[in-house]
Amino acid sequence: MDQAVVELTENIISILSNEASLLWGARDAIEDIKDELISMRSFLVDADRKGVGREGEKTWVANVRDMAYDVEDIIDNFMYHMNRQRIGGRSSWILHHTIYFPKNLWMRRQTATKIQKINGKIKGAIPERNQRYGIDRIEGTRSKDNQKRVVRHAESSLFLKEDELVGIEKKRQSIMDWLIDGEPHQTVISIVGMGGSGKTTLAANTYNNDDVKKHFDCCAWITISQVYELEDVLRRLIKEFHESRKEVNPADLNSMNYRLLVKTLVNYLEKKSYLLVLDDVWDTNLLDEIKVSLRDSCLGSRIILTTRKEDDVACHQMGGKHHIHNIELLLMEEAWELFFKKAFSSSPNGSCPPELKSFAQELVGKCNGLPLAIAALGSLMYSKNMSQWNEIYSSLNWKGFVEKVEGSTLEEVADSYLVKLTFRNMLQVVERNEFGRPRRFKMHDLLRGLALSISVKEKFGSVHDGGEEMKECKARRISIHKTDGELKSFTGMSKLRSFLVFNKALKTLPSGSKMLRVLDLEDAPIDELPDESIMVTNEEETLQMDALSSPPPNLRKLFLTGKLEKVPQWFCSLQSLTYLHLHWSRLEEDLLPHIAALPNLGRLVLTNAYVGKQLCFNTGFLKLTRLSIHNLPQLNEIIIEKGVMPNLKSLYIDSCKELKTVPFGIEYLRTLQELDLESVSMELENRINNEDFPKVQHIRKLYIWV
Repeated sequence: MDQAVVELTENIISILSNEASLLWGARDAIEDIKDELISMRSFLVDADRKGVGREGEKTWVANVRDMAYDVEDIIDNFMYHMNRQRIGGRSSWILHHTIYFPKNLWMRRQTATKIQKINGKIKGAIPERNQRYGIDRIEGTRSKDNQKRVVRHAESSLFLKEDELVGIEKKRQSIMDWLIDGEPHQTVISIVGMGGSGKTTLAANTYNNDDVKKHFDCCAWITISQVYELEDVLRRLIKEFHESRKEVNPADLNSMNYRLLVKTLVNYLEKKSYLLVLDDVWDTNLLDEIKVSLRDSCLGSRIILTTRKEDDVACHQMGGKHHIHNIELLLMEEAWELFFKKAFSSSPNGSCPPELKSFAQELVGKCNGLPLAIAALGSLMYSKNMSQWNEIYSSLNWKGFVEKVEGSTLEEVADSYLVKLTFRNMLQVVERNEFGRPRRFKMHDLLRGLALSISVKEKFGSVHDGGEEMKECKARRISIHKTDGELKSFTGMSKLRSFLVFNKALKTLPSGSKMLRVLDLEDAPIDELPDESIMVTNEEETLQMDALSSPPPNLRKLFLTGKLEKVPQWFCSLQSLTYLHLHWSRLEEDLLPHIAALPNLGRLVLTNAYVGKQLCFNTGFLKLTRLSIHNLPQLNEIIIEKGVMPNLKSLYIDSCKELKTVPFGIEYLRTLQELDLESVSMELENRINNEDFPKVQHIRKLYIWV
């Protein structure tokens, strides 16, 4: 999570380098704070990589994070005031040099003073606390400790008793069938599922089965996890195979180099059938590196992989045959059985006390069949009384930044994160757009709760769900999920950078959001926006677009509601735009030549956007799949040249009463699947049913609503 603050410090350093001329009078302080920020960035990178555990370390990291946020506030506040003067043209220049100049001079001095003050705090307060409490460095052993803990937790599955498991028999059977099917060639079996779904438990239960082990000359179980040394893996393989046959390990095993380790393993397995489990494999590099040691001697050897990554690891070919087994989560009755084993084993007959039944039902239901979550909650609730159940239940919350990569946009990097999380089964795609791109994801409740708790602790972001009155928010990003219609006594807007609303009851917004960078008011019935918000309140008001010299370079969706005096010149630069909606624009100028060449425009909606009589699509629109034309009162002709809009699938025309004929050239749109005509003229309806029918007969769905 501190990667977000690392990115923040890099952005501040860049701003200080580029805008130092605006802060004359504070150049020495700027250079000092740039050096400190670079050191802070390095510190946070180390902290994030190694992990911190002691309370003193956590406090120290939190102090550094807060200092970085304070610097951001100072710089952003200054840039806000200076940029207001940059976008206003000549009239603003006159005001700037007459009325505003003294104010800007004061702002420069104030900013310089604040920078010097916080610089002193960074140099003094944090090191002084460091010496006082003996925090000399972030310990480097934390990461290794975590990895050892992961391995120990995974390998403990080998020692679970049969009666501790639930629903294992039918899941195990297909794995056993592949293991002992008599196929002589080496076979790889991949067990795939999200974290906590029971992959390792299933593999361990199968591995320990006597009917399985008697089919092989030797066996080995290796837990890999994310951090591994190849030589260590090979040594562990040799040890495991020898110990499975009660043989003594090679005397010089610890001193063997990579080449000798491979040779030893190849020679040992040459005339043996073996069963190998590689548990928790995260990438294909290991499989490529290790398969040279695991040759196929056609003796019926089997390799079991457990992994979260279905896209590459589970499908990776190591030679021979390959099977994939996707873990199914527990059914409700199985989930109940597992929870009872963990929570009520000390109760008479292992039954649930009546007073706890409603709690138990809700807890088990929210786990959605995830074995690890069910077992963890069951163990947590073990031997607790009613009061303790109430306390634990109430405390449970049910309800990262993008790193710069050379050659890729931030959006592309963020997309790659989502893809990785999806393939690791940490996110599930529930909806895709017309291009097949994921549009909505689903996250497990427990995973979401963990993410939110970390996010709040790091002051990264928080969710307001109506549970309590929100007086102050220290996080930089907030998401409103539930409220009674207004945010009362909320004083945190001045520091917010992102404000997301997913609540249809919110009617008013708090003011003071001048630092806001992201605002999403989806479906919120906001009647009035604060004074800080480049938007019109009625269809007669004109959108002032001149102040925006260029749009965000990676803009994908653009909705403009209000009158436009002319087409913004920067429309043609929207190379990433996929969706354009113009409402009330009433342009006299033809819009189409300005957007025809946009390479990614997939949907275009024009609502009372043009007052001309003719729309002529004579070039481009190569990616356009959906076109909607609403309420163009004077439009009497639509022309489509051959080869234009070659991928259009849907055309919707509504309330264009002057349009008497179908679009000229509609017969060229061979991919068009749906034509909707609503509130159109009787003449247009008659022509479609008679002389114009041959032009539209290739369209599968044709709807006319007069």
